[in-house]
Amino acid sequence: MQHYQKYHPTLVKKLQAAKVSDKKTGFKDLKKYIGTQYDFIGLSVPKQRELYRTNETIQALSLPKQMRIWQEIWQHSSCYEALAQALFFVLENRECFDAEELFTQTKKWVSRIDNWAHSDALSDLYASLLEKNAELVYPQLKIWNQSKNLWERRQSLVSLLEYSRKRKKVLPANSLFFLIKKLLHDHEYYVQKGVGWTLREVGNVYPNETWIFLQEHYADISSIAFSAAVEKLPATKKEFLKKLRKKSK
Repeated sequence: MQHYQKYHPTLVKKLQAAKVSDKKTGFKDLKKYIGTQYDFIGLSVPKQRELYRTNETIQALSLPKQMRIWQEIWQHSSCYEALAQALFFVLENRECFDAEELFTQTKKWVSRIDNWAHSDALSDLYASLLEKNAELVYPQLKIWNQSKNLWERRQSLVSLLEYSRKRKKVLPANSLFFLIKKLLHDHEYYVQKGVGWTLREVGNVYPNETWIFLQEHYADISSIAFSAAVEKLPATKKEFLKKLRKKSK
């Protein structure tokens, strides 16, 4: 707790002070839109990134020391924006750490997720680590896939690719569909959003296999997931699936 007690109060004050000059939020109720229960200052993402990059007090330290500070802030802070600063650190410095070391230090971070914005940032990290060390990360995704925690279940899917355009190497199609299939009937909205997102991104990498999967499971895909899942399909295929779904009802 020594790093948290030393650096967190100053960080939060700096974040709060920045609210006065931040004119780019764009949402009347940003906290409700993000869906977090953490203390919320309401800073736009550009302003948060600006503050992260100008935090010379922490950035002047060695990377291992910075990691210890952000670990404690992530574990103990109740401030949404302070947690986001920790995510900026691991994302911007992911290439500076060994993949196994970084995943070992951050795999428990998902336990503090309560909103889609933090969740998606963490998925960005996990997807890049999966690409580097699938033998380490994929077994953890399989565990999260069966978790009682909805955000862990969501991570088990979105972390497979996050955005396919970022990936130079991906898992075999059967490994991806194995996890997707298990959550097709999940009752949680944000898990279903993850199902749709992941099917869309897998389709970018394995279009033929995804088309077969969609034809086999068109009746199992929720309305929440369906719109994202077929977003990139040609109009004729999209309409074909819509007609099948309509008949099945």
